[in-house]
Amino acid sequence: MKDDVEAGSVNTNGTGAGGVEYPEILRTVFDAFGERSVQAYLIGPRARDLAGSHPILESSSFDLTVDTSLADVESAFWDLFQVAPQEAKEDRPKLLTFKVPRPAGTITFNVGPFRNYLPPLRSLRGQNLSGIILDLATREVTIQAFGYDPHGNLVDPFGGTADLAEKLVRPVFPVDTIFRESASWLLKVARYVARYGFEPAREVRQAAERDAPSVLDVPRDIWHKEMEKILCGAHPSRGLQFMADTRVLSFMLPEVAALIAFSETAGGQHKDIWQHTKQVVQNADASPVVRWAALCHDIGKVWTRQVLHDKVHFFRHEDMSALLFEGIAMRFQVPSDQSARVHYIIKNHSRINLYREDWTDSAVRRLIKEVGEFLDDLIAFSRADLTSKRVERIEMVRSLLTDLQIRILEIREADAQVSPLPKDIGNAIMARFGIQPGPEVGRLKQRLLAAIEGGELAGGQDVDAYLSWLADRLPGSGEEP
Repeated sequence: MKDDVEAGSVNTNGTGAGGVEYPEILRTVFDAFGERSVQAYLIGPRARDLAGSHPILESSSFDLTVDTSLADVESAFWDLFQVAPQEAKEDRPKLLTFKVPRPAGTITFNVGPFRNYLPPLRSLRGQNLSGIILDLATREVTIQAFGYDPHGNLVDPFGGTADLAEKLVRPVFPVDTIFRESASWLLKVARYVARYGFEPAREVRQAAERDAPSVLDVPRDIWHKEMEKILCGAHPSRGLQFMADTRVLSFMLPEVAALIAFSETAGGQHKDIWQHTKQVVQNADASPVVRWAALCHDIGKVWTRQVLHDKVHFFRHEDMSALLFEGIAMRFQVPSDQSARVHYIIKNHSRINLYREDWTDSAVRRLIKEVGEFLDDLIAFSRADLTSKRVERIEMVRSLLTDLQIRILEIREADAQVSPLPKDIGNAIMARFGIQPGPEVGRLKQRLLAAIEGGELAGGQDVDAYLSWLADRLPGSGEEP
């Protein structure tokens, strides 16, 4: 918290509305709360839009913090729009979401009462924060800790708009002590870096590097929760780099940290695996399973590198990476079902790359059967794993993956259809006509299916009816089958 900020101080961006234009529906909501003598402030993404001089007249969602109860909020929206709140999310029980229908589309309001709690940090004792200032202080980082009142006046006690302009992540709380008082903030800062893609302020980086060993004191369930937020942020590569620069990564994930300078020890014989890993994480679908796999898929290369005939090889690195992930999963208390999925993707992450256009449908079916429930995750990973600088290589692999996905979809749809033939028709054909297993049995089944599709033969009959139909058309019966 900046030393020159006193509780209750308000910076304004000019008199009156100060150039801020609110859409009519937002003004209506502000007026309704004003009539109830309730303080209300615009916060969140729309406040950041206004701070960045971006108009919000066409926006379809607004976040408000109000000095009243949830019951009063619900009553106000019912009186205004006759809408009830959506079911509250488990992780946000003190926030109501309203979907207000309008001719141009639905408008979403997320509204919560003033927050009145702060973490028990020694540095906050004696601050006597209250009202909107206390609420903003609970927003954790300065770029979230400002808002606008109904008249368009800016309330920015922690310098958040300046940090937003400079694209800096800075905690509301004093950085000289925050990591020592609450080591989980080492991960929270990384999470906000990953969310916004901003750089941490210089003093934040310096303090984090100094206090990095304190991350060992953070409960492992917090490690897991915060790490997944970092991985699933919009800019995970930036969050990971912050962890690497401040040594936090070395204490939590030494297997991953070992990649950072690994390529330098090979004399430039292979690509920078740390940069590749960050790029794969960035490319991957924002699901915990795929991004954990992306983070750990190459960690085994540190232990498997060989140079044979002036070429670098990483034989069995997939297996080694999966083995190392087993330890990571235990350390981070990853749930067993999630851990199993990540482990499988890491161990088999090269499997999809074997696909070629000349694969038969039978080969694709074998892949679907052998890979089972992990197929979609493996394909998603393979798409993320494209980091080559050769454009033609990337386009070729993307084309192959698209072709594979189309073929899988077609095969799944075909296999989902109920066959009009009895299930044991193949065995019955072999027994009746003395045919050995092979293409001839399939040809006769296809002849039956074609006849059914063409209306020549009815589906859903018993086995004998189809065998008789085929017998009339076998060689020597006057018609070829």
